[in-house]
Amino acid sequence: MMRFMSKRIGRTPYGADDWTMVAAYILALAYATPALLGTFKYGGGRHTILMAETDPVNFAKALFAAELIYAPAMAAVKISTLLLFARIFPDPKFKRFLWAIGIFVSTCTAINLLVDLFQCKPVQGAWNSSLDADCIQIKSVAMVMGAMNVLTDFALLFAPIPQLWNLHLRKDTKIELIGIFSIGGFVTVVSIYRIPKLNSLSALDAGWSDIGPSVWSMVEVCVAILCASTITYRPLFNWACGLHPSPVGSAARIPKPSVTGLPYPKSTPSNKSIDVRMQALNPPSATRPSGHGDGFYRMEDSPDT
Repeated sequence: MMRFMSKRIGRTPYGADDWTMVAAYILALAYATPALLGTFKYGGGRHTILMAETDPVNFAKALFAAELIYAPAMAAVKISTLLLFARIFPDPKFKRFLWAIGIFVSTCTAINLLVDLFQCKPVQGAWNSSLDADCIQIKSVAMVMGAMNVLTDFALLFAPIPQLWNLHLRKDTKIELIGIFSIGGFVTVVSIYRIPKLNSLSALDAGWSDIGPSVWSMVEVCVAILCASTITYRPLFNWACGLHPSPVGSAARIPKPSVTGLPYPKSTPSNKSIDVRMQALNPPSATRPSGHGDGFYRMEDSPDT
């Protein structure tokens, strides 16, 4: 909601990154539904022996459904972030790097989803312990996938820093921008904290042992959505403080890049001007220059000093 309010206040059109984040939000709600249902209705948080007769099976079904939703929800947040970076930074090599991360995230998500779905043979063995099912050690898989999740978190955290640092802005402005982008790194802390919690997963007493990992998985998804959207909140914060949406600091004019340009100089198409594609950092509406078709605005060049 805050993301869309900020876009509306900043008069910035919605993009693929916004709609992907909507999908992530829907998936987060879809994850929370069975997780909370298993906790409050089917005895989650109690030892299996203390549950009502039908609760262990119902709890296991709810947990199984939540497991299937977790990986796509986290993937949607990461893909949204990649799409946002692709809109902000026009460098072709950087976009190829984003594509590589996106393929890695999608591959890990597909593997995670298939492993969760077919963790037992037959599939019903995931929630029905009375069946003679052959099941894999899901705890080990969850911890490996958790580590891959942290790896991509770090990649998304550090990826934009070289791009921001090579912008022709004052040093304090660059640091401020990097600080704004780095706020999203808080989800990495949550992801790291969640991994040891997965060690308690156990099919023998799932009602007691699996509730902690389930709760922290839900927290991780929600924090990821919030952190991934903080970059877009500046117009909303400016409006709340009675200010106009404006570029960071006083650097409303971007100096002309030198021949070396941005981090990948040989692939930079022009040394005449640079697109600052930050929908969260639009100039005031009264002073906006003519816009591009995609809703971003070209900042005027100023002579090198």
